[in-house]
Amino acid sequence: MEKVNQSDACRRKTAMRKYLIIMKLSFFIVLFSCMQVAATGYSQKRITLNLKDTELKKVLDRIAGQSDVRFLYSNRKVDLQQRVSVNTWEAPLPTVLEKVLAGTGFTYKELEGQLVVIIPENTRWENIKVKGRVTGIDDQAALPGVTIQVKGTAVGTVTDANGNFSLDAPADGILLFRYVGYEPLELPAKANMEVQLKKSSSALTEVVVIGYGVTQKKDLTGSIASVTPKEFNKGIISNPVQVLQGKVAGLVISKPGGNPNGKISISLRGASSLSASSQPLFVVDGIPGIDINAVPPDDIVSIDVLKDASAAAIYGSRGANGVIIVTTRRGKDGASQVSYSGYIGMEKLSNTYDVLGASAYRQYLKDNSIDPAGFDLGSATNWQKAITRTGISHSHNISMSGGKANTRYSASVNYLNNEGIVLNSGLERMIGRITLDQGVFDNRLRLGLSMNYVGEKNRYQGLDPDGNGDNRIWEQSVAYNPTAPVYNPDGSFFEKLDINDNYNPVALANEIKHQRALNRFIGTAKATYDITSHLSYDLLLGLERASSDRGLYYSKYSPVTEGAGSNGTATRASKTWDNKTLETYFTYNLPWGKNVLKATAGYSYQNFFANSMSAGNTQFVSDIFGYNNLGAGQGDQPAVASGAEENSLVSFIGRVFYSYNDKYLLTGTVRRDGSTRFGKDKKWGTFPSASLAWRITQEPFLQNSSWLQDLKLRVGYGITGNQEIQNYKSPLTYSPGGKVLDNGRWVTSYQIGQNENPNLRWESAAQFNAGVDFTLFKGRLSGTLEYYDKRTKDLLFNYNVPSPPYLFPSMLANVGKISNKGVELSLNGAIIDHKDFSWNASFNISRNYNEILSIANDQFKSDAIYDGTVGARGLTAVQIVKVVPGYSIGTFYIPHYIGTDANGNQQFEDLDGSGTFDFRSDSRVAGNGLPKYQAGLANSFRYKNFDLNFLLRSLFGYQIFNATELVLSDRFSRLPGRNAMAKYANSNIKGTYVSDRFIENGAFLRLDNFSLGYNIPAVHSKWFANPRVYISGQNLFVITKYSGLDPELPIDGLAPGIDNRNIYPKTRSFALGFTVNFK
Repeated sequence: MEKVNQSDACRRKTAMRKYLIIMKLSFFIVLFSCMQVAATGYSQKRITLNLKDTELKKVLDRIAGQSDVRFLYSNRKVDLQQRVSVNTWEAPLPTVLEKVLAGTGFTYKELEGQLVVIIPENTRWENIKVKGRVTGIDDQAALPGVTIQVKGTAVGTVTDANGNFSLDAPADGILLFRYVGYEPLELPAKANMEVQLKKSSSALTEVVVIGYGVTQKKDLTGSIASVTPKEFNKGIISNPVQVLQGKVAGLVISKPGGNPNGKISISLRGASSLSASSQPLFVVDGIPGIDINAVPPDDIVSIDVLKDASAAAIYGSRGANGVIIVTTRRGKDGASQVSYSGYIGMEKLSNTYDVLGASAYRQYLKDNSIDPAGFDLGSATNWQKAITRTGISHSHNISMSGGKANTRYSASVNYLNNEGIVLNSGLERMIGRITLDQGVFDNRLRLGLSMNYVGEKNRYQGLDPDGNGDNRIWEQSVAYNPTAPVYNPDGSFFEKLDINDNYNPVALANEIKHQRALNRFIGTAKATYDITSHLSYDLLLGLERASSDRGLYYSKYSPVTEGAGSNGTATRASKTWDNKTLETYFTYNLPWGKNVLKATAGYSYQNFFANSMSAGNTQFVSDIFGYNNLGAGQGDQPAVASGAEENSLVSFIGRVFYSYNDKYLLTGTVRRDGSTRFGKDKKWGTFPSASLAWRITQEPFLQNSSWLQDLKLRVGYGITGNQEIQNYKSPLTYSPGGKVLDNGRWVTSYQIGQNENPNLRWESAAQFNAGVDFTLFKGRLSGTLEYYDKRTKDLLFNYNVPSPPYLFPSMLANVGKISNKGVELSLNGAIIDHKDFSWNASFNISRNYNEILSIANDQFKSDAIYDGTVGARGLTAVQIVKVVPGYSIGTFYIPHYIGTDANGNQQFEDLDGSGTFDFRSDSRVAGNGLPKYQAGLANSFRYKNFDLNFLLRSLFGYQIFNATELVLSDRFSRLPGRNAMAKYANSNIKGTYVSDRFIENGAFLRLDNFSLGYNIPAVHSKWFANPRVYISGQNLFVITKYSGLDPELPIDGLAPGIDNRNIYPKTRSFALGFTVNFK
């Protein structure tokens, strides 16, 4: 890391002050401009007409086209076929309407939201009491929760559980009825109303977030998948990304264990990097890079996954792995609504290793004529059970929202307590959110403010997501002597370290304390101003300010070296960071005739700055302070370190969309990024894309089809980048070289930390995508079929270099290419849709072909890269994964096991013909740990007030190297101090060597999620509405041939598919939940 001197810090502070001043001036300039032109409301629009003897409806349509107003009227009370004449030039709207309606017997009234109601002249504008009932047009079933609003006002209500509603509305008001899955309906207000809503025949009008704007699904030309809350997975959710698991074709989400603090692996359309991150970019409410854990699942209203380059190129250098856009809940017009949702659940260990119990262990000693002295310790302990428990989890979410006129608000508080199944592990999180939206100047200026606070406490067992901590507890629970007791007679933990250096796992769980406290504030402010009816301006400011405090303490009674061997070891580390974002852009929207043109142009700036420090000590007199008093340690060389890091990204963006007759669609984007992470000669890059679509059903020969409602062909090509590497990897740096004794005192030495690489640049992914979207049988069946070809070049990897001429023996450089090709299929069907019973299903499957194309160039040479180290006590560690052109990432390259000789010694194929065994020269391709196929099947059933949902998920087309079996099988079955898996206790094979004997099929089918709910019939209460109770289960069963604990393993990195016993075990969970709205 570069040294930051005082003058640099001053310059940075000065630059930041200038940046803040510029932002303030920009805001006030925009606000002042808004105030100056605010008087130019839609009533002041200038309209030119020259129409003779024209139907009134056509005249109103022409006026709407020039002014952006919407006309509301009752067909029974307003004769739209009568003919009128009008001739105006640049006249204001009121003047035009007076001329048009003169002599017709009608007048008009302006409402909020650019609405104009045409009414008879003798109409009295007074309120009436409206009562009614809303049902489905197909099954006549009552529809609870339908939103009813008086157009142009904040007056509104929702139907109760029986579909009934009541509200006051103007006598000639228009009521808007909206309900998810049904087409919106506008009707004139009447005293008594029987309203029937029609189910949506397609989802083409759904709004999709595309980055720097929204569009309708029918206008998409790129590959984007959308998931709504009704499709989310239910149950104990510690990371919101789990709601997407199994829902999107090509998106593989893997949470290998049940660790509530565990890292989740995410891959979209294959592995595309050797060392940079392969995780998609998360964008939360327009802010890139926000941790999705800052948003509770209950507050998410939609998740849109941008899969291909034509969709993700708008995010340029961060879009190579795809983009996941999260939109959160905000206030809506209507009376204040308060709701509660929560659950309480339990988690248990889903599977255990089949190891020798105390009785079998003693029998083993007897059968092998082994003196039990020193081995049989007189007790019987199931160590896997001893370190685990039933984890109790509960979550509660209270929210309030509402609004009137142009003011809307929402607030929510979410609390999660997820107790881990391993002793002293767990997660506690509190999130508070407030949003406020205000429209001013006839809603031409719309202001939005949101604030999030996240307080989180993590209790770790094993490694934390950054790789800190101790990972031996689960290993020791499988290996420790089953005849050993947990405690000594005096209550202290039993230890006997003279047999293979194994440790009491319960002692590890209690005598190692590892915790983290995280506090995060996220604030965003947005302003949108309609400069004209076609041109708008958006300004978005975001700030994330966070602090993390982590402590790790090995007590002096802990059996490991860091504990008893050092009389206690403590480490304390803290980090604070600021992430500032500025997004500003103009949007132009011009419809004319059958044409629609939309354009976006803008600027983006993001700055990240962090400070960190850590300190450690040993030799503590007492464990009472733990890591909270490092000064109490008496160590000779206390460890102290601190640092700072910063990076910035400056971007210019542009996008153009053109549509002709909703039939031919074109989208083009370009983004120009400049990043401080890369070399001085390669800081800037350009990322373009283009995509076309043809809606064939708009052609005359298909417009009247009774069974095909939509058919669209899409094709796109684009280039995106990947900049997810550490800061300061380009310049020459120095790093501490350790302590040296100089004249009787310890001083820190420094050495070269890395070579300079002025040509370091981001990885670049070029992707071609072709797809077809279809909707059949009046919306009963819809789906998408896609093919993609993504080629990533300039792969970032740390290569060995000669020294000299280089100062350091390795260097991060851009070398190599990777290819990912695949097909994806998604289907959605309303299979049965009757009054009392419905059945909906969705299915997705994807196949990805991953191939390394090259890992060398003229400057950096490498025939192969080895990874995936496997080893154990008494067994030389070897690397079993080989990255080589022509094969996929995660390829196992190990010897082929062919059996045993007469003496029981293992035999391997002699590939090099030398007559002697050599691991590297006698290895061959033995499988691959990267899944080729992913599939998900979700079903949703409804019977009257009951609903049942479940998700089946599968990964297949990959292998697992069972490193647990390697270590715990026959090699240690003959060492009495070591436990062993029972199935191998009587093995006749002598010795253990790494070979394809430990390769297994990893394919599985899992019942990932299940829920059964009941909507409680209307309770005659003025306080409650729509109560619902449900039970849910996760990981209820798995079908697999894999012999280990669980076949789902991390999918990131170069060595996926290696199963070792250090992984936090998989859990099975059940939850009881309840939701209710308060009137």
